[in-house]
Amino acid sequence: MYKRGWLLFLGLAMKAVFLGSIGVIAETSELQRQAFNAAFKKHGLDWYWSVANYCEMLKNPGGIKRLASFSNSSLALEELKEIHASKEAFFSQYLQGGIMPRAGVAECISKCKERGLPICFLTTTTQNNIDILSSALGNNIDFNVFDLITTKADVVAEKPSGEVYRYALDKFGLAAHDVIAVEDTEANQAAALQEDILCYLFAGEYASTQHNLNSVNSLTVIASQL
Repeated sequence: MYKRGWLLFLGLAMKAVFLGSIGVIAETSELQRQAFNAAFKKHGLDWYWSVANYCEMLKNPGGIKRLASFSNSSLALEELKEIHASKEAFFSQYLQGGIMPRAGVAECISKCKERGLPICFLTTTTQNNIDILSSALGNNIDFNVFDLITTKADVVAEKPSGEVYRYALDKFGLAAHDVIAVEDTEANQAAALQEDILCYLFAGEYASTQHNLNSVNSLTVIASQL
């Protein structure tokens, strides 16, 4: 299940590349942390997420799930959704000046298109977050190049469930050994690994890592092997 090493990668004829999670494409953790804190203030909550506890929060995907956990279930789901909507509004404001893609992302996308390999952006975030990121990266990445972009609307179970990966494999008629994936946290990486997909960890700035399984520090490394 837990595939290791470049020998496996080099020995396979890749048929698709799956980039998972916003944090693979762009480093947004600090802006998202600030957006959460601004939303807390707007809603009159005496909450504050420091860098340290936000790093801990990122071990479990899903903004609303993090809010529910932090509130110890003291807030109703509708209240949590309102806070999260405010967070996304602040996040959008913070990204109005644009953002750069992470190292090697543009090169990896370009190499996939050159080789005729489908490249997919497999998130379980909201469509609004995808739209915000697409606009912010517009000068560097055209999201129309992705052969598939998923959101939480495409699945019942968000990451770390592997459902979104099964969805993408079924959509393209591929087997797990036909693709490689890249994720930004170990929890998200586990979503691909549990589906027997070779997944590389491109850890984000605030991602706390323990195992560093198949860790890379740039997608240029992966692009060079396609």
